[in-house]
Amino acid sequence: MTYEFYISNFLRRVVQNSTLHAVFHLTNVKSAASEKFFWRLMIWSSVLSALFLVALFWIRYLTNPTVITLDRNYHEWNTTFPSLTICFHDRMNATARDELIDRLKPNDTKKLERFLDLLVSTDIFSVGELAEYDEYSEMDFKLILNQLTNVINRKVILGNDIEAKFYRVITEMGICYSFNSDIIHLISSEGLGIYNPANELVEINIVERETTASLRNLTSNGDIFYHGPFDAPLILKRFKVHTSASAFLTMTFKPVTVTADFTIQDLYVQQRNCRFRHESNLDFFPSYYSNNLCILECRLKFFIQFCGCIPHFYNLAVRVPICRLKQLKCLMDNHNNITRSLSSCVCLKDCHSISFTLQNYVLFDWFNDPLIKWDMDVPKVRYSRRIIYGFVDAVASTGGIAGLFFGASVITVIELIFLFIKTSLKSLESYRKKQKHPSEQNIHLKIKINCHKK
Repeated sequence: MTYEFYISNFLRRVVQNSTLHAVFHLTNVKSAASEKFFWRLMIWSSVLSALFLVALFWIRYLTNPTVITLDRNYHEWNTTFPSLTICFHDRMNATARDELIDRLKPNDTKKLERFLDLLVSTDIFSVGELAEYDEYSEMDFKLILNQLTNVINRKVILGNDIEAKFYRVITEMGICYSFNSDIIHLISSEGLGIYNPANELVEINIVERETTASLRNLTSNGDIFYHGPFDAPLILKRFKVHTSASAFLTMTFKPVTVTADFTIQDLYVQQRNCRFRHESNLDFFPSYYSNNLCILECRLKFFIQFCGCIPHFYNLAVRVPICRLKQLKCLMDNHNNITRSLSSCVCLKDCHSISFTLQNYVLFDWFNDPLIKWDMDVPKVRYSRRIIYGFVDAVASTGGIAGLFFGASVITVIELIFLFIKTSLKSLESYRKKQKHPSEQNIHLKIKINCHKK
């Protein structure tokens, strides 16, 4: 018995019973060759065009489905008050220094005194000056900084007479004091994780637009760093106050706020191109993410790459080699190389972020103790990250493109699958029946695949 199976016949039986547009003309035995060629060209053109547009849409959905829009409903906002970090000029506690020298009983008292004075006043940009004191490398620098730096027991007074805490932190500028920061637990001078990361930030709204903050009865001027609550102080945003006399300083800041709609969290990080604070991928700060901390970590890794160690200014979640004093000169020598290398850092933006620009200030010397006062222009516009193409939009567009080009839908696909299975079962049943009733001739099975019409 000879059994011939033709793919063309099989597909013809499937397609003839489906509702797929234009394919009938390819399977109709009465269609001329020119008609079949025309419809074959149209079908392939439609399929390729549809696939191109669908792929284009899905690539956009997978890589950039968000948009930043303007939000003007300012009556419902709370805006975070500007964060300040102040590094005072008069840091050395001479009494504590003398007591430490008496306990250590060094051979060269004057040299140790010079080293301690330099250690307390140095920052990341002058740290190389400590290289000549390598004999003191075994000391615990953070502990010494805490012991010898003056304690500032001052409160930040808000405009409504509410007191806010001024936290003692360790930064690249040494021991400083920070207000209204969400990363106090990462930069506390007492160590990593001392303070609760859920620290409540000071916020104001349009009703409280007269809110100001002030620091009074200070004993020293200082370098003032203004930044967002999720950032560490940077040298680029420093307001330097002269040490020659007491100063009265008032500042006004303008915030730039970017928020994220709650639906953004449903997207992958690569889709929205930003990270929330709880989505940290950082090695040195695994519990918290911000773009500022990501860049800081990248810089610390370049410190290790070029010099094999990092300075003593940081609280890190992993153990890394701390530089001996003689190694600090390497950091200064490679400063330009490290700065150039930062361009290779891949750090995503914060989904929620707020930054400040200094709008205006007034600074003058006066007869009283230093006074710092600052306020903020409450914004009436902010930016918001929103989804412009969601998963439902991607599916709906795919269906719309498929329907536009060749009249296909989910039902059409299900119908084709159903007819394919049904026709296959019928062909198999027909084959089995022929096997049960063989002819008297020699029985043999021959499967012939012929894609051309006979």
